[in-house]
Amino acid sequence: MLVDMKQTKVAFVGQPEYNSPLYENDLDDMYAVKDFRASFDIKINKLSAESMKYLIEFQPDISICFRPEYFSKELIAALSGIKVGISTEPLPKYIDGEFHYSLDSISRFKNLLQAAPLGFDFIFHYDSSSLSFMGLMGINLSGIVALPVATGAWTAMRGAERANNWDVVFLGRSTTHREKHFLPLKRDLRFLHISHGITGKDILPYYHASTIGLNIHSEPELMWEPRVQQLMAAGLLVVSEPISPNEFLVPGEHFIETNDPSSTYQICKRIVKDPGQFEHIRRAGCERVGNLLSAHQIWPSLISGCLGGAFPRPLFDLERVHLGPLEICAEFSGFEHLLHEFQNVLS
Repeated sequence: MLVDMKQTKVAFVGQPEYNSPLYENDLDDMYAVKDFRASFDIKINKLSAESMKYLIEFQPDISICFRPEYFSKELIAALSGIKVGISTEPLPKYIDGEFHYSLDSISRFKNLLQAAPLGFDFIFHYDSSSLSFMGLMGINLSGIVALPVATGAWTAMRGAERANNWDVVFLGRSTTHREKHFLPLKRDLRFLHISHGITGKDILPYYHASTIGLNIHSEPELMWEPRVQQLMAAGLLVVSEPISPNEFLVPGEHFIETNDPSSTYQICKRIVKDPGQFEHIRRAGCERVGNLLSAHQIWPSLISGCLGGAFPRPLFDLERVHLGPLEICAEFSGFEHLLHEFQNVLS
């Protein structure tokens, strides 16, 4: 029996100012899609059945819920259809025998643990490099879903249509770590830094009028922000700190990698002086995102798999979670021996 997928009700639930670039209207010709803004119930500081009553009334066949830790058990029980959590926050990593972490990512991991008892059918994380760490902690999610770009809305503009108002653009809040990279560039180049006030595809005119899309982490920790693929989809040449190892984007091929503020400054100066020298990298990044990280590909694959029960249910063995050594080393120096002992216990 053939199923008309256009009748399948898909709900995206989250904060559109952050999440809408992942889907926009790209799936409207494939499913009956509706976007629901996360509305917190101040009594419980979570999304409740009462605060999300319009979502419940929609009776979705599948709900894609960003930041599953913020949903209440009551809401998940009241929702029809398949409930899918998407973990979108940077978590600690364990790569080649080395921990990558900060107090911030440890805190976000602890927040994710709150999703354990909620009753989601599936929970996915966006960054495969955190899987090994979660496994060490007894957490086995349903799988990985790389955060896509709505390439129907996020498109490049080159040639005569493209303005050239700024050399460098960055959308995101200011942090001490970021400003170490930014300040020399703000002094010597045309640098547009939008810390707040513009979200979603409203940023596109500014991206289209810039040469370099910068990606600097909020803290000195290995991450993979969706900003990277959004910049590429918009047609910018991306200069980024190292991002999490992944199968999609390769430094030197799809973006230019920088490791410190001095390197960031020198690279950006070189690009501004001769952007044509790096055109092949800009073009390769844009094409790569269109071919592998488009919302047209990522979401239908995930939706069909979830509706067909192709993924395992998430498993949380909370008794194995042991974060003490990481928290101590993240806050104080001189305790690295605790990590060596911790690794011995885990192995």
